[in-house]
Amino acid sequence: MKAIIPVAGLGTRLKPFSLTHQKCLFPVGGKPVLEHILEKLVYTDIKTIDLVIGHLGEQVKEFCTNYSKFEFNFIEQQKQLGLAHAINYSLVESSEPVLIILGDAILNLNYNKLLSSSHSTLGIYKVKEPKRFGIVELNNKQIINLVEKPEVPPSNYALIGIYYISSEKKLKNSINYIIENNIKTKGEYQLTDAIKNMLDNGSILNSFEVKECLDCGTIESILRTNYEILTSEKSNYIDNSAIIKESIINNSTISKDCTVINSKLSNVIMLSGSSVENTSLNNAIIDNNNIVEYNIDKCL
Repeated sequence: MKAIIPVAGLGTRLKPFSLTHQKCLFPVGGKPVLEHILEKLVYTDIKTIDLVIGHLGEQVKEFCTNYSKFEFNFIEQQKQLGLAHAINYSLVESSEPVLIILGDAILNLNYNKLLSSSHSTLGIYKVKEPKRFGIVELNNKQIINLVEKPEVPPSNYALIGIYYISSEKKLKNSINYIIENNIKTKGEYQLTDAIKNMLDNGSILNSFEVKECLDCGTIESILRTNYEILTSEKSNYIDNSAIIKESIINNSTISKDCTVINSKLSNVIMLSGSSVENTSLNNAIIDNNNIVEYNIDKCL
């Protein structure tokens, strides 16, 4: 079985840092988001992973040289026309199942149980603001309707970024249908709309409630996730190459070749090669050119 992970996005909500760092490689809780995802697939039967790349795709290729367990295919998305459009680059005319995982969240679930499903099964998670998500309507655990970012949500259960599809060919046909008929939501070809087409054509869609979702799609959510991971582990992450002098560091990720001198850091993510001196920061991300600090109420 193969997995598809789309990581082509520009990371607009992570600017200015995403201008130089691919968003799936942001270090959160001491590891890039993509590493958190791949670690959870090591103990499954997945052997092949298609990564749909675009913005800063060479960074993704370089990172994946660290993983010998998987065979990686890198597929470039030529135009940014939506998630369904990105996924379609990887799909083939096969009746084999496929697992799709979005690259902007860390999910806690039983992957082997999900992969043993007899029908297509979508991960769902109860959210507070359903208007921001693709939302499902349920009859027990079976999905009877899907809608992308609805004005009047039929439930609070959101599609959370993991999809087990029982047939690549069925999904490919549905994506081709919405593209050929120019069916868009918010100006893009949405995976939710394609899966809705599968449902309309008789596919059975089950749901699988995800226990925990650590969002990494915005700077605020990245900082919140970093805090939750490191506080649960009661530690910092400090790379061996980092130089730390006369400083106090709490719940922070300090990447390769960073320098911290006479400073106090709390829930700070330092990207590779960055440095701080004589400063106090809470809930901040730092690179060579930017130090952006966020209001604690937004992050914790």
